[in-house]
Amino acid sequence: SNKNEVHEIVGCCEVIEERLDVSPTPTSKGAISERERNKTARRRPLIENLSVKKEYRRSGIGVALLKACEESVRSWVPFHDEVFTQVEVENDRALRFFERCGYQKLFEDSTCKRIVIDGTIFIKEAPVTKIMLRKKLS
Repeated sequence: SNKNEVHEIVGCCEVIEERLDVSPTPTSKGAISERERNKTARRRPLIENLSVKKEYRRSGIGVALLKACEESVRSWVPFHDEVFTQVEVENDRALRFFERCGYQKLFEDSTCKRIVIDGTIFIKEAPVTKIMLRKKLS
């Protein structure tokens, strides 16, 4: 490796184990809050923050990052035979990406929150609807 060589990070993705309840939420009373859902949740792998620098999109980097996360999950103890992700309902590009990679929609969750930076030093949470997706690992 040349010591003058410059390396650029062009994408990232993370997979965590989080307590998730993936049963559908519709009830006659409306959506169940995230706090209520956590009472019946169990630990599941969740892919988050998949991002590829704009000029490198559609080059296979996103798929490679996603496959690396899925492969990592296969080695976890305890064993997991499925992996999950959430996509904001307005993010059609991300939804199509995950569907092309074998993820299936489970439900929409209107009780989610998004971190919003207000242009100063303050951040706040804003409500957002997300689609929960799942992929069975073979």
